[in-house]
Amino acid sequence: MAAPLDINLFVFNGAETVGAAIDSVRAQTWRDFTLTIIDDGSTDGSAEIAAARAAGDPRIRLMRRQRNLGAVASFQHAFRHGEAPFVMPKSADDLLAPDFVERLMAVLAAHPDCAMCHAAGAVFTDRSPPRPYPPDHCLHATGADPLARAAHVMRRYTSSPAFWGIYRRAAVECLSPIPYRAGWDHVLLAELALFGEIRHVPEVLYLRRDGGKPVGRLARAATAQVRAGHEADDPLGDPRWRTPLITTAFAHIEIFATARLPLADRRALIEQVPALFRARWLPHLRQEAALLHADAPALVAAVQAAEDAEAHWTAQNLLGALHASEAIVPEIKLAPLRLELESVIAGASGRAAD
Repeated sequence: MAAPLDINLFVFNGAETVGAAIDSVRAQTWRDFTLTIIDDGSTDGSAEIAAARAAGDPRIRLMRRQRNLGAVASFQHAFRHGEAPFVMPKSADDLLAPDFVERLMAVLAAHPDCAMCHAAGAVFTDRSPPRPYPPDHCLHATGADPLARAAHVMRRYTSSPAFWGIYRRAAVECLSPIPYRAGWDHVLLAELALFGEIRHVPEVLYLRRDGGKPVGRLARAATAQVRAGHEADDPLGDPRWRTPLITTAFAHIEIFATARLPLADRRALIEQVPALFRARWLPHLRQEAALLHADAPALVAAVQAAEDAEAHWTAQNLLGALHASEAIVPEIKLAPLRLELESVIAGASGRAAD
């Protein structure tokens, strides 16, 4: 019989930390799991460290990619790989308390409607002891109303420990593919809440190494351009990395529009999004929209200077950023720039038809 839990740990050039991360999984009091280490084209010896840990332990297997596919692809694989009824994505940086899996699996067993359980967390460095995250960083999206659960996640989700939990595979299989968008983890958890409760264990069982990365850096890393080895500001790229919080908010609208829900529920969710995110981040949202407004004339000029097919493509990309900003921060007036871009698209389309 297969183990009830698939733990999928992914690593890219994490030789300094991956050994300790693997050891924290091997030390779990819950012994019935399969650990798959997914090496994403590392060049620093990470795969060799993983292979040494796997030797002699039948629960551990190593998968090696020949080239780096990027963070979003690794997360997608970590969520989908395996066949066990529960799945746990795992980073190569962070550490688990020995009873992490046992405590979370107990919650999932006691609550059949629970889609995911996580634990309280603390941030640590190699030079400082763990510092607990505030209790309100834990998610407790419970109850029978899926829309209320999703709204709870949109109001509360902030920190990584609330993401690194154990997921019920039946709920994961209902999720959309992870989008190449800033804030994709926010979107994933809000969508997950539509298919089950999200609970937590209040004790600190998850240790996050070094804390979070800057929002702008994460936004760049989540683009399809960076996945392909290009710069985020590649002329053919999606410019929404420039507005990471606006993009995070609007990505919820994109996901909810196609969620596995009746039309009335999808409409209700979409209507909630701007108000919920404005209540959390309004000054930052306005700042991002203002910066986009300032940068847009140069971006529009670049579109106008491009050949027809490229102009059409890049104009559509920029229109997506402008539409998202107008939906979330309508007080920053971007309509003139949007209309100018639409005329560029019309001109390029007309020339192509001649």
